[in-house]
Amino acid sequence: MQTEKPQADLTTQVALDEAAVPGYGRARLVLGMSAVGTWVLIASGGLALGGPQWFAQAWSGRIGGAGGEALALGMFLVTYALVQLPFDVLGGYALQRSYGRAAPSLGAFLMGLSRGVVVQGALLFGVAGALTVAGHYGGGLLLFVAAVAASLVLLALRTGVARMLAASDPSDAPPSLLAGAGMPTRFVHAVDEGFTGGVAGVIRPQVSILPAAWGPALGDAGLRLAISRRSAAVATGAWRRGRVLALGFTWVGFALAALAVALCESAAMGTAAGTVAFSLWFTLWSFLGLLVLPTFSRRGVAEVDARLLAQGTTPDELSAVTRTLDQLQDGELSRPGWVEVVFHPIPSVNNRRAAAGAHPPRGAWDAARTTVFVSAAGLGLLGRAVHCNCGRPGLWAFLPTE
Repeated sequence: MQTEKPQADLTTQVALDEAAVPGYGRARLVLGMSAVGTWVLIASGGLALGGPQWFAQAWSGRIGGAGGEALALGMFLVTYALVQLPFDVLGGYALQRSYGRAAPSLGAFLMGLSRGVVVQGALLFGVAGALTVAGHYGGGLLLFVAAVAASLVLLALRTGVARMLAASDPSDAPPSLLAGAGMPTRFVHAVDEGFTGGVAGVIRPQVSILPAAWGPALGDAGLRLAISRRSAAVATGAWRRGRVLALGFTWVGFALAALAVALCESAAMGTAAGTVAFSLWFTLWSFLGLLVLPTFSRRGVAEVDARLLAQGTTPDELSAVTRTLDQLQDGELSRPGWVEVVFHPIPSVNNRRAAAGAHPPRGAWDAARTTVFVSAAGLGLLGRAVHCNCGRPGLWAFLPTE
C-alpha cells in the first residue's frame, strides 16, 4: 500500500510514540466545550434579544430587495467564521503543536483552513438561500421540506464535499486485504492524521472509506480487522440505525425550529431575519443532540465489537487495533465515566476492553457525528465547534468514527 501524503506541506509529522505529550484529549475536550458553549450563548442571547431582526436590518437595509437579503445572509456567515476562527486556530494548529501531534507549518495550516472555510461558507450560503426562498413561498412547511431535502443532498454528496474541504488522493490496497470486506472499500491519502473516513450513503451503505495511513500503522492483520469492523457495522444493522437516528433527530429539529420561527417571528418568515432565527433555534436543538446521542453511538460500537468477538476475533487483537487508532485521535486509554457519557460517542480503549464479552444493547453506530455533519442543512453553528474536528477541515465532512 502507498503511504505518501497528498501534500508535501506536512513537514512536521511526528511519531506519536516518541513525541506525544499526555493530556491532548482532555485539552481538545475543553476547547470543544468552550467553542460549543460560545455558540449556545450566542444563539440563546440572540434569540432573547431580537438579534436576528436587528442583524438582518443592519445589513439588508443597505441595498434593499433580494440583494439586501443576500448581503445579510452573507454577513451572518462571515460573522460565524470570524467568531469560530480563534477556536479553529487553537484546535487545528496550537494544540497540535503543543502536544506533539502531527501538524503542518503555519502557512500550510492557514491555507488549508482558508480552503475549508471558503468551501463550507459557500455550502452554507447555498443552504441559507434555499431556506429563505422556501420560507418566502411556502412558509414554515416548505422551509422544513427544504431543510430535509438539503440534509439528504449533503449525505449523497458527502465524499465530494470532503474532497473540496481538504485535499485527499485515492490509494490502492492489495486485493487480498479487501477479500473479506463485504462491501466496496476505498482508501484515500488524507491530510489529517485523525481522518477515519466512514461508510458513505444516504440510507443504503454505498462505500467504506478508509485512510491509507492505517496500513503502515496497523499492519495487514490489523487493517483486515479494521475493514471487518465496517462490514460488521453494516451487517449488524447498527450503521442503518445510526443513520435513521441521525436523520430523525435532525428532522425533528428542523420542524421545531420552523415552528419556533412561525410562532415567534412570523413576519420574518422567508427573510434573512427568519433564516437567521431558524439557524439559532436549530443550533440549540443541535446542542441537545451533542448531549444525548453519544450514548446510542457508544452502544453501536459495543454491538460491533461483540459481533467481531463472536466471529473469532480475540480481545487482545481488538484492543491492539483500537489502541493504535486511539493514538491518532485523543490518545486517552481511559476516561472518567461522566466525561465519556456526555461528550464521547466512542468508548475509550479500556472501557471497550472491560465490556468485551458482555451482551451489548442494540446501538446506532456513528449517529452522533453524522448528526453533526447534516446539521449544516439547518445552518447549525456547531458543525465545526465540537472537540474532534475543531480547526481541522479534513474532518468536517467525515468526523472521526471508530
